[in-house]
Formats: sequence, structure tokens, C-alpha cells
Amino acid sequence: MKRTTKLSFYFIVFLIFGLIGMWMPLLGDDLNWGNYFGRNYFPQGIFLKYDGRYLGDILVIAMTKFKPIAFMAYGTFMTVIVYLIQKIREQISPSKSVGLVSATLTTFFILLMPQSIFRQILGWHSGFANYVPSVIFPLFMIYLVLKNYDNKDIHYYQSTTILIFLAAIAAQLFAEHVTLLNVFNSLLTWLFLRKHFGDKFKKILNYILVGNVIGAFLMFTNGAYIKILLGNDSYRSIKGSANSETMINYLRTQYSSKSLLILILAILTFTVAVIIYNSRIKNFKQKLANFSLLSSGFIVVIPFLVVSPFGSRCMFATYIFFVAIFVINLDLLLAAYEKYLLPILILLILSIGTRTVAISHDYGKTFNLQIQYSLYQNNINRQTQYLLEYKNDDYIWEPVSIQKDNNFAGLYIQDGTRKKIAIKYSDWKTALNKIKSQKFKNHDDYLKAFDQQITKISS
Repeated sequence: MKRTTKLSFYFIVFLIFGLIGMWMPLLGDDLNWGNYFGRNYFPQGIFLKYDGRYLGDILVIAMTKFKPIAFMAYGTFMTVIVYLIQKIREQISPSKSVGLVSATLTTFFILLMPQSIFRQILGWHSGFANYVPSVIFPLFMIYLVLKNYDNKDIHYYQSTTILIFLAAIAAQLFAEHVTLLNVFNSLLTWLFLRKHFGDKFKKILNYILVGNVIGAFLMFTNGAYIKILLGNDSYRSIKGSANSETMINYLRTQYSSKSLLILILAILTFTVAVIIYNSRIKNFKQKLANFSLLSSGFIVVIPFLVVSPFGSRCMFATYIFFVAIFVINLDLLLAAYEKYLLPILILLILSIGTRTVAISHDYGKTFNLQIQYSLYQNNINRQTQYLLEYKNDDYIWEPVSIQKDNNFAGLYIQDGTRKKIAIKYSDWKTALNKIKSQKFKNHDDYLKAFDQQITKISS
């Protein structure tokens, strides 16, 4: 029964995030990755000088080309994050019942993450491909440390050791700041905790450290970072610039003084509370997990004090680490009430997940109609090009208005000299409703009737 419940829950989590990934539109860089840039990434040697995020780049190319891959990637990586946080909790203290409170709470906080982060993580394939998979290895490392701490009887097969070694290398090829974090964490563990591990895990720990260093070497020997060091990169810098800012400048420009003060106080309050709470609990594994997650949350963003550009996507790892601290400790405190909490939390996940999937589905329908309508207009002789606005940009990465999106125009609008007119969401939805009951011989006739309605609206 427990196994069936767990499998059902993780399948639901997988399905929710998979559908979000499949239906979210391609925006900004996504359109380039899925077309010309992605096609020439390897043939023209772009990968040698663009960045060292080789696996992240391959993933975004695949996701933007094939929707089923986006479905699998979103579903798999998010589910693994939720699963690992639950496993960390169980290493601290095994659950007496089903053991899904940490997992449900984590899913809850991911679905309700701040909109600024959501836009660049779940609402942007390019952001997801680099910043979500990169969070998995730091969590996996904490899980391994807790599992093997003062437990010297655990046996590891040679095949498992090899897989962990390869994972330690692969984990370094997604996002630079997490690459540095992985090296720091594995080195810190090797220096201060290895005496508490058995011989088998000491060997694995050596492989992890070597693998993380090899992966970091593979990443940072990319030609792009030489340009950055020399100050010859127009987009990235190690000291910030007027156009691509460091973390401090980003926070100053994106938040009002009042909001920034509240954010700083909230982080300080959370940090002090964790430190005080950690000093009072007796479970050493719980102390170790809290310390590891809290320190990782700060260390992972330290590079952005001097490195630019910094965006809200760069806060995703910190957000996940802090969420993990909160949900794990809350779960441990409320362990006696798990059987009452779990049904309520699962209902919340289903409700919020359904809402989020519906939002992404609406974005996706708008994007698909936008493409169809734009291609249809290419065959019409006129001086204007009508573009359909999204309902909002609350959950998608959309840095410019639709009529100024050069990436979209370059792919789907033949005549670049046309005057681009954006049609409000409510207006074009009204146009659709007016032709909804009509029957058409083919899709072109449908688009023709839709275009006639749009022309009336805009005149």
C-alpha cells in the first residue's frame, strides 16, 4: 500500500510538471535554440566558444525541437528534486507512515515559487535546461553524506561507483555557479567528514571529488570564459556592466527600496532562525543537513557579486535549498500528524497543479495560434502584420512586447517592413468565439474567417 501510494504521488508530480513543460511556449532564446542556432551548435563549432554548459545546451536544443522531450525533462528533473528532498528527510529520521510530507510540501513551494523565478525556470525552456538539472547533484551529495555518515557497512557495487563518478562529471556541465558549488561541497566533505565514512564510500567520495574537478575543468576551458576574463564578451562579465549587472545591481533595479529591505530582513530572519534552531536540536544528521543546505544556498550565489549577468533564474538553487530546510524540519516537527496532513497536502498539490497546468496550456494555445496566424498572413498582400498577445506575462519569460520580438519575427514573419500591430488577448479571444460555431472546409478557411474578425477589431 505504501509503495503504491508513493508511486502514484510521484507519477502525479511527474505528470504536472511534464504537462507544464510540454505546453509552455517557446520564447526568446528558445526560438533560436530550436532553429538555426541549435542546428549549427555542433556542425559550426559554436559549442567551443559559446559556454561550457554542454549538457544544458544539448537539453534545451532537444526540448525546443521535440515537445515529448520537454515533457519528459520537466517531469523527470522536477520529480527527482522532490524525491531527493524526501530522501534527505528520511535519512535524518525514517518516516513511520507513508513518508511524503516533505515531498508534497516541496512540490507546493515549487508550484508557488515567486513569479520572477517561475518565469525564468518553468516559463522558459532555456532557463529550465540549465538551472533545474544542476540542482540535483548538490541534493544527491547531501543524501549520500547523510546515508553514509557513521555507517561503515554499506556496500557499493563497482557499477554504482562508476555511475556516481560519471554523474559527478555530468553535473558540472549545466550552470557555472552550481559547478563551483559542487567542487566546494565535495572538497569540504573530503576534508572534514571522510573519517566518518566506511572504506567503500571513501572511495566513492574520492571519485566524486575527482569527477567534479574534471567536470569543472571541461566547463571552464571553453573559449567563452577566456573572452570573459579578458573583458571581450559583450554579454557576460566578471565585474558587471551597465547592460549586464551583478546580483547587487539587479536587486537594486528590480525591487523597490521597501521590497528589497523586506527581502533582506526575511533572509536574515530565516538564517538566524535556522542557526538558533540548529544549535538546539540533538540529531546530528539533521544539524548536518541544515548546515549543508543553508551554506549551499549562500555559496551558490556568491559568484554573482562580481559575475554578470544575474537574473531571477540564478536564485532557483538558493530557493530550493531554503525550501528543503523549511519542509524537512517542519515535517520532522509534525511527524506525529502525518496521516492527517498528507491528504490535505495532496489535495492542495492537485488543485494548484491543475491550475498551473491550465495556465501553461493557455500560453501554449496562444503560441501555436500565433504561429499559424503569422504564417497565414505571410500569404496576404497588405502592409500590416497582426500579432496575438498572451493573456499576461505573469508566468512566462517575455522581455519584450510581442510586436517587438525579433526572434519570433525572424522565424515566422516574411515581410519585415510590415507594421506590426498587437491584438489584445480579450479581443482576439472574442474574434475566436464569433467563428466558433461556424463550419470550415479546411484550416485556411478557419484562419481567413479569424483574420476578418481581427481586421474589424483593429480598424
